[in-house]
Amino acid sequence: MSRILTNTWLQSRTLHELHVLRGETLRALAAARPGSPAARDAVASLAAVDRMIRLRTPGLRP
Repeated sequence: MSRILTNTWLQSRTLHELHVLRGETLRALAAARPGSPAARDAVASLAAVDRMIRLRTPGLRP
């Protein structure tokens, strides 16, 4: 993952796309060296994706 996924960009994605992005982000995090900029970007992106999924899924509000 070469960039942080922003809330603004994620808002235009479907719930299915968000779940796909979550999987891709988890794989990027697993492949990144701990403490590296890539790992920090993946953690930030994962938090944004998870937040957007919670907002779109009934019963999973933050």
